Amino acid sequence: MSGGETSPPEGRLGDFVVLDRIAVGGMAEVFRGRRAGDPESPVVVLKRLLPHVAEEEGGLAMFAEEARLGAFIEHPNVVRLLESGLHLEPPFLALEHVPGCDLLRLMRWLRREGRTLGVSLALHVTAALLRGLEAVHDAHDETGQRLHIVHRDVRPSNVLLSVDGAVKRGDFGIAKAELRAGRPRHSGGAKGKLGYLAPEQVTGEHYDQRADVFAAAVILAELLLGAPLFAGGSELAILLAIRDANVRPLVDLPLEPGLKDLLLAALAKHPTQRPASAGAFLSALAPFQREPAPALRLELAGLVQTASGAERPPSSLPAAPAGSTDDALRRFRATTQKVPAQRYVVVTTDRRTLGPWTFAQLVEALTTGALGLEDQVALEGTAPVPLRAQPELVRHLPLSTMTPLTAESMAAAEPQLRRSLAKGGFVRALAETAIGRRSGLWLCQQGGVRKEVYVQDGQPEYVASNLAGEMLGEYLCTRGVIRRGELDMALAVLPRFEGKLGETLSALGLVEPVTLVRHIEEQVREKLLDIFLWHAGTAEFYEGVEAPTDRFHLDLDAWAIVDEGIARRLADGREEERLGPRMLAQVERVPQLPRAVEEGDVPADLTALLDALRTPRPFQTVGQVFSPAPDGTRGHRLVLLALALELVRWVE
Repeated sequence: MSGGETSPPEGRLGDFVVLDRIAVGGMAEVFRGRRAGDPESPVVVLKRLLPHVAEEEGGLAMFAEEARLGAFIEHPNVVRLLESGLHLEPPFLALEHVPGCDLLRLMRWLRREGRTLGVSLALHVTAALLRGLEAVHDAHDETGQRLHIVHRDVRPSNVLLSVDGAVKRGDFGIAKAELRAGRPRHSGGAKGKLGYLAPEQVTGEHYDQRADVFAAAVILAELLLGAPLFAGGSELAILLAIRDANVRPLVDLPLEPGLKDLLLAALAKHPTQRPASAGAFLSALAPFQREPAPALRLELAGLVQTASGAERPPSSLPAAPAGSTDDALRRFRATTQKVPAQRYVVVTTDRRTLGPWTFAQLVEALTTGALGLEDQVALEGTAPVPLRAQPELVRHLPLSTMTPLTAESMAAAEPQLRRSLAKGGFVRALAETAIGRRSGLWLCQQGGVRKEVYVQDGQPEYVASNLAGEMLGEYLCTRGVIRRGELDMALAVLPRFEGKLGETLSALGLVEPVTLVRHIEEQVREKLLDIFLWHAGTAEFYEGVEAPTDRFHLDLDAWAIVDEGIARRLADGREEERLGPRMLAQVERVPQLPRAVEEGDVPADLTALLDALRTPRPFQTVGQVFSPAPDGTRGHRLVLLALALELVRWVE
């Protein structure tokens, strides 16, 4: 990074002379500059909107919104917006220059040195960050109306540290506010660095300022740990750890109990369990800040001066926008240039030879159950080896073949429960394991279709299927997430990513990791809901069988799934034959409810329904009474659930 008066071709931005380029990001190019003709004027940071972003729909509006929000925030712990040139070409913002480094650079330097900030200094930095966030969250517009800003990008690289020890919150490029009619609105999609997203951002649910509190807590945890809080071998693994709020690295960290409890609360999966605001989190941390702030600021200044001098300047080469097909193709070629075309040959137990197959064809045959453990597989030209001796391939088999429930053991083992899937039998099956909080495998079969539903403490945890159409790649193609050619491209290099299509699509930049997590969750959820529409078949429950640890686990509520399964049956007309003649018939509660129901965790409105049906009532009337607006069928769904569980009966 040059400190001289060399400048790129632009030379000037508005009334500012460009001194040198600092960095290039996804939306903007960042320079240092000062007032034209005034060498004594303070150095500022000039943020220029990249031309291709300015041409995109909404690009200039987002940049203008960053300028608008910045103008309403004045706080020592927030980078000041000095001037904006939105009407110029190219548009730019002039921001306060913070000489020093960002928190990410300091954290990396500390890690190389084998050091951490220590509790006192970590709390000092976090408190300054929270004060800046509090100012952002409480900002008001020119009319005095509170903006309810959600920063959405709280991460170490956006926390600037000056050489005199100041801590400043920066970059409002993807901040979101509640805007009045007529103002541009941003997408509700998850933004920000993956490791600092909140669980509700990963799952696509509504989020508010408590998502920023979660991100600040992640930063504090990492300052204390000296390592990432949510680590994993891939972006998907990181996102799943966040979704489940898996903060295991903190468990063994030696902190005083009160501080650890507070930090764990700020990292809670559900926003309602976190401190309600940045200010509330700041106040709760205050009792643990026992060293004088001036001394801590001086210590931080010394670290920043050393760390910023030890780092190499960032590259001035522009970064290509991520996510485009052209970019994915470039990465694809780089990934595959040294990978020879691989073909596989299969020798089945009845001595048939299949292939040669691509790896993608082999995976499909494994996933759909066309091959078994005793079949032999080999790269073309090598000796075949039994499938059971190749763990990298075994992982693609239907899951029950990788547990004690192999074909041989299943023939000898008796399931603990067996339910017919005719007439919506899976409603009863899944509800029973939810009531008893049982763990194990529901093996569901209808003709040649087989699905495996793993439950943990009664909650659906994983679903596998032998239907080729339910594989992830097909699902993404049919929904227009990726093109068929892009799927073929990803399948070609699947072996480089241990046969994991999700990891491959993410690594090639074809699908953003957060988007991919949501699609995978929806895909697995649809596999599960499909069983409620089966007109025949059986479901057998094997107690204690665990889902493999390396598979994509769900985060679902069993009762919500059962309710949606019943709703789909109603919408599909599957209950008309049973209910049509009985709409005016009466239903009543059975004389003695099972103990598991009386003591179990069942939906509150189901309990209320059972209390109401101590006296017989017409089915139609009950449905109306227990259907709050605007959900007009909830009452009928409750009665159908109670009938499936044999908790109510028809009055003959």
